[in-house]
Order: sequence, then structure tokens, then C-alpha cells
Amino acid sequence: MCGIVGYIGARKALPVLIQGLEQLEYRGYDSAGVVCINPTNHSLFLAKEKGKLGQLKSVLNGVSLASTTGIAHTRWATHGAPSKANAHPHEDCKRRIALVHNGIIENYQEIKHKLLKKGHRFRSETDTEIAVHLIEEYYDGDVEQAFRKAVGELKGYFAFVVLSADEPGKLFVFKRSNPMVIGVGNGENFAASDVTAIIPYTRKVIYLEDDEFAVLERDSITISSRASHKPIRKTISEVKWSVDEAKKGGFPNFMLKEIYEQPRVAEETLAKRLKNGKVWFDTLDSKAEAHLKKIRKVFVVSCGTAYHAGLVGRYMLEEYAKVPTEVQVSSEFRYVDPLVTKEDLVILITQSGETADTIAALREARAKGACTLAIVNVVGSTIAREADYVIYTHAGPEIGVASTKAYIAQLLTFALFTIYLACLRKTVSAGFVASYLKEMRKLPKAITTILHREKLLEPPAKTLFKNKNFLFLGRGYNFPTALEGALKLKEISYAHAHGYAAGEMKHGPIALIDSTQPVICIAPFSKTYEKMVSNIQEIKARKAIVLSITTEGDKSVKQLSDWVFPIPKMSEIFSSILSVIPLQLFAYKISVKNHRDVDQPRNLAKSVTVE
Repeated sequence: MCGIVGYIGARKALPVLIQGLEQLEYRGYDSAGVVCINPTNHSLFLAKEKGKLGQLKSVLNGVSLASTTGIAHTRWATHGAPSKANAHPHEDCKRRIALVHNGIIENYQEIKHKLLKKGHRFRSETDTEIAVHLIEEYYDGDVEQAFRKAVGELKGYFAFVVLSADEPGKLFVFKRSNPMVIGVGNGENFAASDVTAIIPYTRKVIYLEDDEFAVLERDSITISSRASHKPIRKTISEVKWSVDEAKKGGFPNFMLKEIYEQPRVAEETLAKRLKNGKVWFDTLDSKAEAHLKKIRKVFVVSCGTAYHAGLVGRYMLEEYAKVPTEVQVSSEFRYVDPLVTKEDLVILITQSGETADTIAALREARAKGACTLAIVNVVGSTIAREADYVIYTHAGPEIGVASTKAYIAQLLTFALFTIYLACLRKTVSAGFVASYLKEMRKLPKAITTILHREKLLEPPAKTLFKNKNFLFLGRGYNFPTALEGALKLKEISYAHAHGYAAGEMKHGPIALIDSTQPVICIAPFSKTYEKMVSNIQEIKARKAIVLSITTEGDKSVKQLSDWVFPIPKMSEIFSSILSVIPLQLFAYKISVKNHRDVDQPRNLAKSVTVE
């Protein structure tokens, strides 16, 4: 959560910082702010506003500042309500040092109490502000040393960028758990929470590890650990994403663009992973294969939409790879003292690779000796670097807060990994694999077919958009689809939406059903199809309003439904990939009709980097 961008170079800093915030606003949009070093008098120019970035841009409209050094921030509130006072950047008492922060300082109250006794004056309710005052307390002419001492006292998870009017030629950066990338330019350098903020200027980046400091000057970058001042040699990586990939491309918003990118994501994923009739992962070598052959049990650990991908993955692994699989949400995993051993595999699924709870779960699993495998979208992210093995989904930048194409990439990657593992463990025949992969190659076209039918969802959306309560039902592979469909709707429309296993309806939720209750039933052909039809009959007998996702040619469910959306006929394992797409579109239409901001829904952020 929260977006940070810093710049030092020869360009005017303010436009660079604002453009960076535009790319980072998906990380938080409660408030935004910027601070630059004024070269005429070496003072700090600070501007910040409550609300979305547009509020700050309005205030800065017409401001011409010659500054070539600055830092900026877009906020997702943790400590202190969204307000101008609580917006970042924060300054010390003398307004000579400023910083921006992503994360949580757990012992801030203790430090604040100490600083108040020493005469420091605080202007906000945030945990962040204590950090800049602590640097001020230790400052004796050397900002880096004061910063190092201050960080030594802080507990929690955070990334900072600091500047000082007394050392105008430097930016100071520190990372612990929360994301931070350094952009390497020619006569200029950058710091940001995400590469999307800096790819208009450079694709060369350095990924900081935990407890590393960086000092950025126009022509140099010096990186060292918290424990030592000795410089560390770091690898410079090249970002493959283009600037255009992070733009809307003619769509009204990122979410719809990313929904429509799903055929391409599926096509490119399959092209990368299918080689000579086999599943191939470039990041898994013979050592990984030897390890994977011997695993006793799989634990899948993830959050939100990625958790739903994990639930689908469990069905896949148990049915085809014949390995016992357990799925847990990351925020619970390490607090139940998980019974994982060195014979187990822990799979971490995450789009950003920076989710705080999933990072903590990864570290817990490794501490217990388990083998860890990350399924992650962002190359070079914390989880990608720390896991024993990694499989990249390569979905490209996903800017919309509600995940769509990243989810499809996770499902498809899990389906590929399942066959890969099944082949290693010899639980499937060569004939089955050939048939499976042949059908899998049809997925991009099937997804395109679904998108061409988007208008079929207009009548139910037009009828139901004012409803405040929705039920989503599914069975087997599509029970997680029901959960994901409900999550999408509640995330971006703010309606109460609940997903259930359809067989559980009679154990309580059926009490909710009457003639005003919309129920979305995911009912493609499957081994539980007849059971699902019976569930729909029970719902319709109570006069519910029914929208069903069905297989092409299905007549039974159509007779029981007010509306149906047909998906192409494919094996059940692939139905979860196809069924979720009309649910994404349905949630999108409901939200737009309610005039919601689908890209930046309230209270949410793209990457949850605090626990």
C-alpha cells in the first residue's frame, strides 16, 4: 500500500514526480503530496492535499519550480484518518528534512512519547511523522548517519525515501519488507514503490533487499546494509514492460482494458510454457524437479483473489497430481503454527510479490524447513527473490485494484504446474497429457468468445444494479469461482455479495432467499452438474432472481433462470477460467451503473504491504 516516488537529476522534478504518482495511485488514493528542494534558497517546497491525486494537481497547476530533486507520495491510510495534515511527505520541526513512507512503524507511540519529552512538535496523527523527527533528533550534520540511527530504533515493516535541504544533492532510501526499486538513469536516478512509476524514463532497475540503504546522487548510487557502510555490488535488471502496457489504450478505465487483455495473457502464457508437447518452466531446473518429485504434501498460501486461485489449484493438484493439498489465507498461516516439514511444498500465490502477510507466511515456511515455490507476476519482487523456486505469470502490469487478468494468469499457471507435477510424479498418462494440452490451447479463443458476448450481461445488470445483496453459488472447481465473483462485485460496487458452495445452501443461507434476492449460479457441465441443477430448482422454488453461467447448448438450467450466459464447452478443470470472466464483466457493469470508480474502489489498494 501507499506509493512512493523520488527523483534526482537534471530534469524539473515536479512533473516527473506527478507522473510517477499517476502510475502509483492504485496503491492508495486517500491523499497525495510532494516535496522538492528549492534551488534558489535551499528550502523545502511542500504541497499536499486530501483526496485523489487530482486535488494535488489542481493546487500545483501553474506552479513552476526549478527544483531537480524531490519525493512524492500517494497514501492508503493506516494511522490517522485521510486528511491534509496526515498526508505525506512529513517534515521535521525545522522543516529542513522530509520523508515519505510505506508501511507501519509498530513502536511509534513509544518513540513519539520520548520525542515529545524532548520538545518535538507533531503536526499529524500518523506513525510516519515520528521517523522524520527521530532523524532530526540524531542529526548533527550527516543525514545518512542520522537516518541509520533512526531506522535502528524502528520496529515494523517500511520503506522510506528521505531528503534534506542541508544535503540537496542526495536522496536517502531504506527498505524493510515493503517494496522499493531504484531506477538507474543517465545523469539521473529514481526511487519508487513500483517500476510502473519510472519506466517512462528508464527500464534499468535495482531491487533493494531488506535492511539495505541506498544513497542516490545524479551520477551515482551507493548501496549498503544497515549493519555495514561497506558498499554492496548489485545487479542491474531490465524491465520488460513497456510504457504503453501501463496505459489505458482507449478503454474508459484499466479494469475493462485488463479484462479484455485476458485472451492475450492466456495466449502468451501458453506460448511460454508449452514446448514440444510438454509443460516447461524456465525457472525450474533439475534440482527443483528432484525436490518436487518427493514432496509429501502441498500447502497453498495466499490472500484475496490469489486465495481463490489457490482453492482452484487444490482441486487440480489432488485430482491429477494426486498430492494432498491444503489451502490457507496468508494472514492465518503463521499464527496456527503450521505443521509443515522439509518434505512439504508451500506454494505462495501473489500478483505483486509484496503482500505483507504472504511474505510473512513464506518466511515462516522456510524457517520450518519447507520447500517454497512462488507463483508471482512481478519480476524481482520480494517473494520472487526469497522463495526457493519461482514461476512468473507474466500477465504484465495490472493497474486496476480489482484483479482480473492476473487471476486468469494464476489459474492457467496452476493448471500448467499441475500437469508438470503430475508428469514428474507419473500420475497421468502420455495420452492424457496430449489431450489436456490440446484442449488447453483452445482457451484464448474461448475467452475471446466470452468477451464477444458481453452484451448478454446488459439486461441483468440494468435490472439488478440497484440491489444491495447478491448470492453466488458454485460447486467443485466453481465453488472458488463463486467466491471470486462475489469478491469482485463487493470490491467495486460496494454491494453485499456472498459466495457459497451450492450444497451448503440448505444449511442456512437459503433463509435469505425470496422474490427480491438475486442469485448468480455457476453451472457449467461438470461431475456435479445434476446436483447444481437441483440447487437451482430449490432456489427458483422460492422465487429468487436467477442469473446462470452455463455451458453452450444447456437447456435445463436455461428453463430455471431469468438470464443465462453461455460459455464454450470445455473440460471441468478449465471451466473455472471461463466462468469467472462473465462475473468480472457483470461486476464491472453493476459498478459503472452505480457510478463507482472501478479502478480505485474506496478503502482498497492494489498491493497490501501492511499486515
